[in-house]
Amino acid sequence: MADDTRRPRVLDVLAAEQAWEVPEAWLDRVRRQLKAWADDPDQLRPLRAEAFPDFVKGTPAAVWFAHQVAPQLAGWIPVLHGEYADISAHLTRDFYRPSARFSGGGHVVWAGTTEWHLQAIAGARGFREHGRRQALQLSRNVVSLFTDAPPMAARARALTAAFDRVLADRQAIHLHTAGEYDEIASFWRNDALKDSERAVLPELGGTTAALRYSVNSLRDSHARLLMTVPDEYAGDFAQLMAELILATGLRGIPQSVAKILGSANVDLEKALSDLHTRFDLHVWLGHTTQWLARAVRHGQPVLARAWAAAATRVSVHLSGVLTKSPWPEPEIPDLTALFRLLDRERWSALEAEAATASQQTSLSAAWDTVRDDAEHRTDEATREGQGGNLDEPLPKPVDFSEDPLAELDSLIGLESVKDSVRRMVAEVKTNLRRKELGLPSHERARHMVFVGKPGTAKTTIARLLSRIYKQLGVLEKGHVVEVDRSDLVGSSVGTTAPMTAAKFREALGGVLFVDEAYTLVPENTPGDYGLEAVATILKLMEDHRNDCIVIVAGYHREMQRFMESNTGLASRFPKLLSFSEYDTDQLVAIFELQARQKGMIYGDDVLDKVRGVIPPAPRGHNFGNGRFIRNVLEEAISNQATRLSERNPDSLTERDLRELLPIDVKPPTSMRAADYLLQKPGT
Repeated sequence: MADDTRRPRVLDVLAAEQAWEVPEAWLDRVRRQLKAWADDPDQLRPLRAEAFPDFVKGTPAAVWFAHQVAPQLAGWIPVLHGEYADISAHLTRDFYRPSARFSGGGHVVWAGTTEWHLQAIAGARGFREHGRRQALQLSRNVVSLFTDAPPMAARARALTAAFDRVLADRQAIHLHTAGEYDEIASFWRNDALKDSERAVLPELGGTTAALRYSVNSLRDSHARLLMTVPDEYAGDFAQLMAELILATGLRGIPQSVAKILGSANVDLEKALSDLHTRFDLHVWLGHTTQWLARAVRHGQPVLARAWAAAATRVSVHLSGVLTKSPWPEPEIPDLTALFRLLDRERWSALEAEAATASQQTSLSAAWDTVRDDAEHRTDEATREGQGGNLDEPLPKPVDFSEDPLAELDSLIGLESVKDSVRRMVAEVKTNLRRKELGLPSHERARHMVFVGKPGTAKTTIARLLSRIYKQLGVLEKGHVVEVDRSDLVGSSVGTTAPMTAAKFREALGGVLFVDEAYTLVPENTPGDYGLEAVATILKLMEDHRNDCIVIVAGYHREMQRFMESNTGLASRFPKLLSFSEYDTDQLVAIFELQARQKGMIYGDDVLDKVRGVIPPAPRGHNFGNGRFIRNVLEEAISNQATRLSERNPDSLTERDLRELLPIDVKPPTSMRAADYLLQKPGT
């Protein structure tokens, strides 16, 4: 990504057609108005100072109400994303003092009541007539602040108009200043809104109206998306509702939904019966993410956004979140993956505009733009276009045997790890120069702790470090001896120390890489022979201080327990490298890179399929990351061979032999993605 490409700070409402770049002038204007209300001693304030928790003492009701209604004006059960996802906190920053605050870039789903617009009026029930009239007026004034904010404008204008009619009607004013709250709420549900206003504020008609709107909007958006972007896995609306019901943990049709669907319940009951025993939540989430990705890539982001917003609303209803039940877990649908797609498309367009280059809207092209220069050195020609083509020669294997640092740079992701390795290299080079000049060096122990999930390149980095240190003259051989508990711990007294010492001697001149080191000190097992292995390693590390580097690796939490198990461990392993698991885009990029290096060609539809077999985040404790993707590619090539074996060998062309098709891509039989998702995360 070009460093000078400015990424605007946005409020991205999922149900809107596009993200809104929030003008600083608009923010300043709203904040000035809130401050003016705060400075006005006649403004309505709560009778009790603690009535507005997390707000500074003396905050007027208008400021608090602005904080409450800002997200609700973006839609019923809105999904907000971007730097201004917590728009309320940004607007009321001079008054709002929460113990924790949402930090930009992520997304938040708001699930309020259907009477959110009456919160100030409800709060003023204990006031006299004048105070209740103030609550009515401030409700109108606060809502009108948002009539020129695109994501909120339509709803804000409709609600402002309704408040204006109430304030112009003596009988309605009397109801709000003297009537019971239940009467006021009933008035707003049944009489306050015009039909055109009710169309954009459907939830104000009550819970049944809100649910009806949510179901109907999903029916409409599903039909439009399915018609525009057909999908082999997406069925009709009855199937979709059945999938959402099962995804939220239900086994039957809720009575409230059945009442709205009417005769359509017959189709839904049949769909539920068909899906009941074979529905797999994580596979379904993967398919929907793939479908939405294809819609975005094929120029239909508005349809994808509308579908995801509608599906989110229905999942919130079905999960019972509005009645204080837990949120669905995992999130339904996978909004994190969708916003990542939308962000990359938006950022790619901004970069293309800044560079006056031709716009490329595919996700694959967007990913190519953010790869660093080092990755291009691995074979720039193989990264042009969509998955290579037959006009290009087969890519030659890149020879990194003499340049391990270049190989390090070529790895996808791992930016913090790469930075740590470069710092280590800089330390060594600086100390070598100090020695040349007769200056004292500042040597530190080079033993390390690697923490991260499987397949995050821990072993790869260990091998590269060994080669780098050999080039720098720190290690004599630069090899790696990989061991685990079975290589170090014996089955009887007196066998562990010799086994451990033998492996350590084998690693002299290189790196001893102890995988799953925490298994050497199992929990609640005093006297385990693994403790002797640890003690032996620590002694040999002292005896051969400069002859061997020891790297212990494993999961975050388990390695923390390991390091705390022996007081000598922390001081002897001063460096910790944390390996983050790859996100979906990086996993797809790894597939692309490895496929091209193997001379394979493919299209966007293959990448869509790859994305579909990658489990959605959060992934299970044992998910294989890069190892999983390598197996996906190997399985795809094997499936391609099986497919081609049914044809006459003489008829096979070069394209046939190099081209992967979507049908070739399946979850690897040796490492089914669903298996990992049954594991409880432990990091």
